[in-house]
Amino acid sequence: MCRSRCFAILWALVIAHWSLSSASAVEPRLNNILPAGGQRGTDTEVVFSGQRLADTKEIVFYTPGISLVSMEAETNRVKATLRLAADCRLGEHLMRLRMASGVSETRTFWVGPFRVVAEKEPNNDVATAQRLTNTVTIRGIVAADDLDHFIVSAQKGQRITAEVEALRLGRSALDPYVAILGRDGKPLVESEDTAFGFQDGVVSILAPETGDYVVVVRETGFGGKEDYHYRLHVGDFPRPTGVYPLAGKSRESVSFSFLGGPAGEKVQQVKLPAEANEKFGIVAEGAPSPNWIRVTPFATALEAEPNDSREQAGEARDIPVVFNGIISKPGDHDWFRFRAKKGQNLQVSVFARRLRSPLDSAMQIVTPKGTPLSDNDDTAGPDSSINVKVDEDGEYAFFVRDFLRRGGPDFTYCVEVAPVAPSIAVRIPEVARNDSQTRQYIAVPRGNRFATLMSVRRANVSGDVNFMAAPLPAGVKLNAETMPGKVDQFPVVFEAGVDAPVDGKLVDFLAAATNGVEGHFRNDIELVQGPNNTSYYGTRVDKLLVAVTEAAPFRVRVETPMVPLVQGGTMDLKVVVDRDAGFDEPIVLKSVWNPPGVTAQPDITIPKGATNETFPLSAKPDAELREWKIALSAAAKVNGGELMVSTPLTPVTIGEPFVTATMEKSACEPGKGTNIVVKLDQKIPFEGKATIRIVGLSEKVNVTEKEITKDDKEIVFPVKVAADCQTGSQRNLFCSLLVKKDGVVIPHNIAAGGVFRVTPPKKPAEAQKKVASK
Repeated sequence: MCRSRCFAILWALVIAHWSLSSASAVEPRLNNILPAGGQRGTDTEVVFSGQRLADTKEIVFYTPGISLVSMEAETNRVKATLRLAADCRLGEHLMRLRMASGVSETRTFWVGPFRVVAEKEPNNDVATAQRLTNTVTIRGIVAADDLDHFIVSAQKGQRITAEVEALRLGRSALDPYVAILGRDGKPLVESEDTAFGFQDGVVSILAPETGDYVVVVRETGFGGKEDYHYRLHVGDFPRPTGVYPLAGKSRESVSFSFLGGPAGEKVQQVKLPAEANEKFGIVAEGAPSPNWIRVTPFATALEAEPNDSREQAGEARDIPVVFNGIISKPGDHDWFRFRAKKGQNLQVSVFARRLRSPLDSAMQIVTPKGTPLSDNDDTAGPDSSINVKVDEDGEYAFFVRDFLRRGGPDFTYCVEVAPVAPSIAVRIPEVARNDSQTRQYIAVPRGNRFATLMSVRRANVSGDVNFMAAPLPAGVKLNAETMPGKVDQFPVVFEAGVDAPVDGKLVDFLAAATNGVEGHFRNDIELVQGPNNTSYYGTRVDKLLVAVTEAAPFRVRVETPMVPLVQGGTMDLKVVVDRDAGFDEPIVLKSVWNPPGVTAQPDITIPKGATNETFPLSAKPDAELREWKIALSAAAKVNGGELMVSTPLTPVTIGEPFVTATMEKSACEPGKGTNIVVKLDQKIPFEGKATIRIVGLSEKVNVTEKEITKDDKEIVFPVKVAADCQTGSQRNLFCSLLVKKDGVVIPHNIAAGGVFRVTPPKKPAEAQKKVASK
């Protein structure tokens, strides 16, 4: 794990990551939300800062508990008053801005239980430390070479806790150090990193005597920046660093032990939701934010010590089952046992670091006879996961340990043992490297369309997939074909009517296989990124924002091709632009998706003021014979930003070529002539005459194009080679054939792989005789 000096060096990477421009309607940018959080049960004034925000219509909240009281939008900021409900969920919330012209990035906002006070400078040493009363949350900044000091009073034996939220705010690579100092100014306890809080530290003590104590916050490497914001919770409150068990069954009331801290563990009963959840937050009473558990539909079991060997693995459990345990001391091994039947395909997965446990797991499964079957360390990040097919009925066992053989009271984990289940994951692919936010939403102008590419990853399920989205904004419809089982990416088009209200909704977008397996859209957002594309902190959303924006000054469509794109051939799609009066900007066209075996240029620009253009496609000789529907995106500069729309889905049929051919090898000396013979295989009769020419010969080889009819079996091309033509082989020749159907030209590329050799001149016969006589 990189230390803070590495973080400071890498800050430029973070700036670059946050600076990636969004290709929405007019590219609104949301850079920050300050303050970064507030106290629930209060109204909080916040400022959303960025660029091109003047037409903001809505703050989109991804979770309940936060509502808008008032809002005032300006060019580069939006001032708003947010109402945080008394029962608002503690911890991270996500929000973004919806403008009349586009959609912003997603940013975080944290809700806590304590009164929020601002840091007051100067507080760079103990003598100028800011005095705090009661339990509070400080919103502060670690500037360059800054140390922030705070004084708290405590009675002997009273708990003092300090927890920093910095990296988790998702705003910067601030790697904070936090400590509680005694009267002598020396740290009683200090922290830089926690598995629970990523790089954010937490410290807690029981006051050894009555008096004042100093809490200090700084950047670990004594660096700092003006935008290194943090939230510091200080006071008498619990901050569990672990929870046990780490998994509970849905709908059940489970007794959880919150672990860590000087006051010992605290037990709390929690009623779990009806739906399974891979990361569900539960909050210890009095804590400022949740710990994470897994809510499972399966039966659960708790480890029973001692279980340090296979013989002590305990009662065998029927699968599916989730085992819970703690690697409670260094070198600890926890063994468990389950029953399986021959032929079962099982997934055995550890969940620990994914739920912010410090455990870096290693796992091994053994057969009923005790023979090692499979082992794993880091398949799921630091968490282990094994896919195994069992060869015999019986009781199998496995152990879990820490990879570095560490251990402790909060090294909790759960292990899910279950038959491999079918699943579908739905995402919008990143449109740029390391950019997890651009166009991860739908912004469709009124009377227009917006196409996006959907990536569908199937696991243990195959076949066709259908797309659905609800609830869509009024006047919006989803146009999507059935996605064939052989492809894993597919285009969909959202269309808004001319009278659709400028509005937006968070939509449940799902892909459903024909056997009923469903997958829902998810966007994993990287907020702070490190070297080698490492995500230091990120979050996720599971709803797709679909927004109707103001009408665009142009619309594009593709004329439906009247003839097929033949295997091995090409096609020029005819693109038509409808421009509003006064709008003449160039428009850049891109293919949203290419069917298998079909290629397209990266982009084509429609010139300034032009109303039509062609967009070329090519089909490989083995492209599947079938109809596909494709869409083109179209982007242009509007009001200082980039506005993107798309064509409707347009059918393109891949057809069999009318003619195939082979080119016979031929050779000729410079300054002479010969013939190149092309054998024709007529597949489909065509009307009239077709033009054919050889492509790929050098300019020193002269050959004229010819014409053929549907009855020709071969074509002979007379060739003349220039006297100064370089000798050698001219390879990769082919024939371009233009066939007409119903008056429309169908380009073919046939006879691929031809070779024409230009050979050195032969020596005269007399010269050969002289050489022979010598």
